[in-house]
Amino acid sequence: MNFLFLKLWLRKLKRNKIYSLANVLGLTLGFTAFILISLFVRFELSWDKSHRNYDRIYRVQRHMEKALYANNGNDISPHSRPATARFIEDKFPEFEKVSVIRENGSAFLFAEAEHPVFSDKGIYADSCFFDVFTYQFMAGNPKTAMAEPYSVVLSESMSKNLFGEMPAHGKTVLLDKKYPLKVAGVYRDQPYNSSVRPSYIISFSTLQPLKNISRDDVWTGDCMTYAMLKTGVSAEQAAAKIRDLFGEYENIRNEKLELCPLSKVYLNFNDRNDYLFVLRLFALIGLFILVMSGFNYINLSLAKASMLGKEVAVKKVIGSNRKSLIFHFLGETIAVSLFSLLVAFFIADLLLPVFANVVDKQLDLNLRKDWLFIVGTIWIAVLTGIFSGLYPALFLASHKITALFKGSFFNKKRESFSLKKVLITFQFAISLFLIVLTLSFAMQIKYVTGKDLGFEKEGLLYAKLNVSENEVMFDQLKDRILQHPEIKEVSMSRNLPFVSFGGGMTNWEGNDPEEKITCRFNQISYDYLSVLKAKIIAGRNFSPDFPGDQGKACIINESAAKCFGWDDPIGKRISDNRLTIVGVVSNFVYQDMHNPIDPAVLLLAPNTISGEWILAFRVNEQHQVKAREILTASLGETFPNDPFEIRDVPTAFNSENAFQIYHSVNKTLYFFTFLNILLAIVGMFGLVSFSVSRRTKEIGIRKINGSSPLRIFNLLNSEYFLLIVYSLVIAFPSAWFVYNQIPSANKLPAQPWVFALGAVVLVLIVLVSTSYLTIKAATKNPVEALRYE
Repeated sequence: MNFLFLKLWLRKLKRNKIYSLANVLGLTLGFTAFILISLFVRFELSWDKSHRNYDRIYRVQRHMEKALYANNGNDISPHSRPATARFIEDKFPEFEKVSVIRENGSAFLFAEAEHPVFSDKGIYADSCFFDVFTYQFMAGNPKTAMAEPYSVVLSESMSKNLFGEMPAHGKTVLLDKKYPLKVAGVYRDQPYNSSVRPSYIISFSTLQPLKNISRDDVWTGDCMTYAMLKTGVSAEQAAAKIRDLFGEYENIRNEKLELCPLSKVYLNFNDRNDYLFVLRLFALIGLFILVMSGFNYINLSLAKASMLGKEVAVKKVIGSNRKSLIFHFLGETIAVSLFSLLVAFFIADLLLPVFANVVDKQLDLNLRKDWLFIVGTIWIAVLTGIFSGLYPALFLASHKITALFKGSFFNKKRESFSLKKVLITFQFAISLFLIVLTLSFAMQIKYVTGKDLGFEKEGLLYAKLNVSENEVMFDQLKDRILQHPEIKEVSMSRNLPFVSFGGGMTNWEGNDPEEKITCRFNQISYDYLSVLKAKIIAGRNFSPDFPGDQGKACIINESAAKCFGWDDPIGKRISDNRLTIVGVVSNFVYQDMHNPIDPAVLLLAPNTISGEWILAFRVNEQHQVKAREILTASLGETFPNDPFEIRDVPTAFNSENAFQIYHSVNKTLYFFTFLNILLAIVGMFGLVSFSVSRRTKEIGIRKINGSSPLRIFNLLNSEYFLLIVYSLVIAFPSAWFVYNQIPSANKLPAQPWVFALGAVVLVLIVLVSTSYLTIKAATKNPVEALRYE
């Protein structure tokens, strides 16, 4: 019986090629999109799950309780003070292990003097680090690796970059050409979806001789603390106990500590839900496309039902009951659904590298590792087959034999065609929703990309330096560099837009000293604003004519003036009245184009280059290559023991995380909107093919009675264009609402012409899908039409 069923099913597929192809291709596209989006969403929700104690690990964060006017959630700082770990260990037995780490930023490691390896992923970590986090060591002992100063453990990739295939354990590397570090171990690279994914880890005790920072330091605030709770301990109760950990310190008693679970560190550490919105949007798109493929299947099954009336009637005559007929039809639809899923897995595997590149994630599909995901997808395919075939099965199996032989049940439009119209309307609405959303997001990307940054990024180069000896006078270095016409201007600063940002808090004159705002602090040379081409809109810039500015004066930006509530800030004081405001600079973007522009406070830098600084260069854009060569030679001569690399700000701008997410979302929307349009075309083509075949005799009679091909074309297409109007009512408000929910401080308002263009695109999709078949039917010889039976 099963073999006979399979034989009959295959014969039907072969006999109705267009119907079969439309069904299989439609479901395959739907399942392919669903698989790819599911893999992406699953990947993003699985961050840090490679750690054994994932559900017990928390990051200790600071909540700036008295921080006023906090933009983009920056009253929550992921950074903490080194002493946080020791205080928690000493006072609260609820915590099993507490580890403190500090990011090292950009640095060069040397195994050989002539072959530096650059990395911006290094960290310092204490001896508890490997008790909290799970790392697989290839060499060395994780229990003792971080015990001694000047010890380092390397990732497998870093080890290969430095030593090739030679064993690294026990050897020595140089940090920034200055500090010898003994390799105490090598660990396997952490998965891409890990919040703490260093390329090398230096023992925390090394910070004491290098930067005078110890694990007992209360006043340094740029570390991170990760705590692991004991089994069964309530996170809420533990968080309540550590909240006022620094209450006895007057200057920092308003910093309240919070516990952020490891599951939220990547996705939503400050409870803003911005990226979670993106993931929900992707999940919604995947569901929409799957639903749309199911609607296609139902519509095509309903259309096919018009050709199956006599077959069902004969089966009833020879004894088939209602139940067996329903199971027969459901068996067919489930078989098609499962076959489509099989093809979809094959296509998804082919497309996965392309899609992973689009979303910039390391996605994979492994039959052995992902068997739960595959089983779940199979169940979804079975349910899709059941829901897609249930109505047509019930519809045919419930009619009387005489009605099935006559085909009279198809005249009752309210039974079949009302459902068909509802499903097609929702298909059109889904297509239009995705088209409008994609076009709107593309316009948003264009808007953000072209928005005035408040400074000119083109032609701006920079080099990050860590000068520990042989102090150099900045003005002397600048004069030497400016002798070359390829370099127009030179500046020195602690931070640079899209490169590094700085941070801190300050109070202001006339307000409660306890209440502060978070802002971007920066030390700059006289030429900094000139190099950026930022504008002073009130007061003055720093100048050698005012030598007393050092340590006593500051320049603020428009955002700071607004937060302080001052229309005329010149002469006002901030930071416990220590700094007098001498100028206001127009707002320029410091960190990203997604968040509002933070308040900024600029201080005058000393003339001596010592420690960590960024040198910025405004160069002739037509001679950038030559300028890089000049700068590399000049800085190499001046700082022979300090490695550096000449980079450009436009690349830093394009590499910024929020900007990359914008582009990733945009490319993903394009990708799935294309699949959706293809799905709509396939579904419409299959549906129209059956509509035309069922009305062949009607078309012939109309042509004999004088109907023109254009009139017949309009007759066959008119119902679809009416359904487009209905879909506009559903899709336009939905797309407008979702687009307005997309988080961004620099948001392009929804553009009416984008909605109009989306409607035009939908009409074109319908025309492309239906024109070939309807024109062919309208121009066919009516004699052939009347003889087709």
